[in-house]
Amino acid sequence: MNRSTRLATGALLGGAALLAVLTLALGMGRDALAQETQSLTLQLTPSRDSGVGGTATLTDVGEGVEVELNMRGLPEAGVEHINHVHAGGSCTADRAGNVAPATIPLKNIVAKEDGTGSATTTLEDATLDSLFDPGKDRYIALHSEVEEGEGVPPVISCADVVEAAGGGAVSTDLPETGGPRPAMLLAAAAILALGTVAGATRLVWRGS
Repeated sequence: MNRSTRLATGALLGGAALLAVLTLALGMGRDALAQETQSLTLQLTPSRDSGVGGTATLTDVGEGVEVELNMRGLPEAGVEHINHVHAGGSCTADRAGNVAPATIPLKNIVAKEDGTGSATTTLEDATLDSLFDPGKDRYIALHSEVEEGEGVPPVISCADVVEAAGGGAVSTDLPETGGPRPAMLLAAAAILALGTVAGATRLVWRGS
C-alpha cells in the first residue's frame, strides 16, 4: 500500500467515524428541538375607560410558567398596581360588574413617568396547558391604585386567558439558545463528512 493509499484509507475511516458521531448527534439535536420553549402572548385592553393596555407574555420555562406583563397608559407615575389571574369569569363579565375571584397573585407593577410599567412572575409547577385549559375560564387583570380601607380596586386592564382563533393568544416557539438551529449545523457537518468520504474513496481507487 503506497503513501497516498494509506492517507486515503485513513481519511475514509475518519470520515466514517465522523458520520457515526453525526448520526448520534442528529438524534440528540432532534431532542433539543423538541424542547423548544413555547410562548403565548395576550393583549390586555382597557376596562372602565382607563386607556390602559399592554401585553401578558406567558412562557413555559420548565419549572413553571413565567408571566411577563408590560403595560402602557398608566395614569400616574409611582403608583403601584396589583394584578392577578382571576378564575371563573371573563373580561366581559368583569366589565359588567361580575368580578371573578382572584386565584393567582402576580407581582405588582409600579408606573413610570412615561406611563409604562412591567413585572415578571414565575408560577411554579404551572403549565401552559393547565392555564389555557378551554374548560376553565380565566382572565388576567390589572387593578387601579389601592386605596386604604377600600378593598380590591377595580380592574382597569384585562385579557382573557384563551387560545382561540381570531382573538386569543399568539403562540411562538422560541429556541432555547440563539444562533443556527442544531439540525442546520448537523446537516452542514454531514455534507462535509460525506465530501471527505467521497474524496478519500477516489484517492483509494487512484492509488490501488
